[in-house]
Amino acid sequence: MNQDSTIAPETKDSTTVVVQQAEKLSWWQSLTPEQRKVVSSIAIALGISLVAAVAIHFGMKFVRNKIANSEENKSLGRDKHATWAKQIKNSFDNNGWWGTDEVLLRNTLREIPSKEDFKKVQTSYRKLYSGSNLIEDMTSELKQTEYNEMLAIINAKPEKAKDAKKGVEIYDPHGWAKRFNAAVNYNWLGLFWGTDEDAITAVVLELPSQQAYLDTAAVYQDMYGVSLLEDLKGDLSDDEIAKYTKMILKKPKK
Repeated sequence: MNQDSTIAPETKDSTTVVVQQAEKLSWWQSLTPEQRKVVSSIAIALGISLVAAVAIHFGMKFVRNKIANSEENKSLGRDKHATWAKQIKNSFDNNGWWGTDEVLLRNTLREIPSKEDFKKVQTSYRKLYSGSNLIEDMTSELKQTEYNEMLAIINAKPEKAKDAKKGVEIYDPHGWAKRFNAAVNYNWLGLFWGTDEDAITAVVLELPSQQAYLDTAAVYQDMYGVSLLEDLKGDLSDDEIAKYTKMILKKPKK
């Protein structure tokens, strides 16, 4: 075979060679120096942001725990606001049982002397339980009738703590009427209607006089279009009606 008959290897143009070489390089090596600078800057920024986010998260968690521990110590001391906040949370937890301990919640709210004190309880609650909102928790934990009753208890309080210390008496027939109505329209599990006798007893005990009951009954009639006594008779036995009647008649007339 002569030299002229030898088959010469195929030649490739310069563009094809460059492309094939680039494919063999790593992704990083395929970047231009300018592109590498941009990617490095982005990576550094993302890394710093991630570290900062993690540091902020754990820092805030540490601060919240410190605040909660401090507030917990207050609840064991003389700070009644922290103690009330913890009692309210305990009523929501109900010793692990389903539902809310309404009696504990009601008694705790009645102990709080003023709206100013209640705001301090809200602040303490938020510190104790990682930013939880007391009113939002009450809304989710309570049925509407229960929530209305608790709200009426709060709204009946004097604005300032100094007024409570002076023994300023709140005369609130509207609040008492709302609480009576919530008690006789008690709903259990969203299915069964009943009567919250503890709530009725609490209102009757708060009434300062026989006149207070009469004024509350008049407001009840205006608000709900039905007699308070008739509503109570429809939910309570004769013996229970007699018991509450005696409690009211033992009060001063005015």
